[in-house]
Amino acid sequence: MKNRFPQGARMHFALCLLLLLAPIAMLHAQAIANGTYTVTPQNATGLRLDDEGARTTTGNGIDVYTANGTGAQNWAFSDTGVVPAGYYNLATEGAYCLSASGTTSGSAVVLDPCAGTSAQAWEAVASGSFWVFHPADNTALCLTASGTTSGKAVDVDTCSGATSQEWSGPTGSSGGGSGSCSGVANISVGGVTYAPQWCQEFNGAAGPPSTTAWNYDLGNNGGWGNNEVEVYCGPPGYSGNPSECPTTFSTSTAPVYVDGSGHLVIQPRDVSGTWISARMTTEGIQNFEYGILEASIELPNTTNQGLWPAFWTLGSDINSVPWPTCGEADIMENWSPQVDGGAGTTGNNSTIHTAKTGGAGIGERYTFPSGEATDTAFHTYGIVWKSNEMQFFVDNASSPFFTVTPSSLPSGDTWPFNADLFALLNVAIGGTLGGSTSGLSNPQPMKVDYVRWYTAQ
Repeated sequence: MKNRFPQGARMHFALCLLLLLAPIAMLHAQAIANGTYTVTPQNATGLRLDDEGARTTTGNGIDVYTANGTGAQNWAFSDTGVVPAGYYNLATEGAYCLSASGTTSGSAVVLDPCAGTSAQAWEAVASGSFWVFHPADNTALCLTASGTTSGKAVDVDTCSGATSQEWSGPTGSSGGGSGSCSGVANISVGGVTYAPQWCQEFNGAAGPPSTTAWNYDLGNNGGWGNNEVEVYCGPPGYSGNPSECPTTFSTSTAPVYVDGSGHLVIQPRDVSGTWISARMTTEGIQNFEYGILEASIELPNTTNQGLWPAFWTLGSDINSVPWPTCGEADIMENWSPQVDGGAGTTGNNSTIHTAKTGGAGIGERYTFPSGEATDTAFHTYGIVWKSNEMQFFVDNASSPFFTVTPSSLPSGDTWPFNADLFALLNVAIGGTLGGSTSGLSNPQPMKVDYVRWYTAQ
């Protein structure tokens, strides 16, 4: 494998100053899809809403804490049977609910047994791409991270529009096609049961994909270290979108969209001689640590060169620990047999990149059985991941084709995969493994049925 991601400019959606100064009444109500999410304060995006010490004692404190992928940071949102109607209970560690301990500004937020009280009912109000949460006891108050360092308490304060009162993570139940884990079954692998914690199902009406569940890398960034030629775009109106990107939505012009049939579509397009595509990332929104991370994908035909689709991960510390030391795991990577012996439609390459292995990495190829191909059906590409081990699989988590551990690394190397990762989906155009675009015309899209993360129970 070649270097696919040198550390570069990181592009994030920022809420505009006008909205920060706008009256709270200008914010609009919007439904959150019932499901399990991690919840991130926008004044410190490396932290998560957290059950302090993972304790289930009545009145246990709630804090913001470094993302760690534990159950204490997984919050089950449900509006079923909640009073007032349309409000949510937020539960963690079983039947324990986020509770406002009082009705005045500065009151602590705690964890109590779920009892259906108004102190446990939270109104979710959309604030741009983020959420503001009001306790039903006093909707003039907002869920607030009291500081920007790990361990700082969470309370309810008078709503001010500050970033400490804006949270990301939960996804909307209408528009953009994101969904919850409702109806997604557990997986059993090697005698271990894995339960779904974070699911992107891409159901709903045709439209732009979520900007709450996903961030979007933008532009060409000098070819992303691989001589790629595409310009990456976010949905119309996404902050920082290059001029080549569509400004209004249509499935006939968008390089990334939800198709209304349960799929995310990344469709490379030639716009007046410039290729546009999309690279979606959960960086700063959703980190993963251990469990099963998988996506169901139907790839474009890569018999001829030009396209380079991938589903992959990077270490969440990439902004402080540069690539490749931060670690990269390519779960699905596909390119033409005309370039460096790619698998084309017959298989998949999975590779890890570490400090010593660099761009070459360590990897294996999966070859599909006769009669199956990457571009004629959806296949599930994933990892079963635990401390000091990653197992890569296609279609069957119980039958990995590639297992890697610290002992697989060269002497003096460092295993970077016992820490948080974030996920990426993209279709690159041209470049080191994409090859020449001279014969590329009206390529097929990459379609994604779902992306799911499960954790061991």
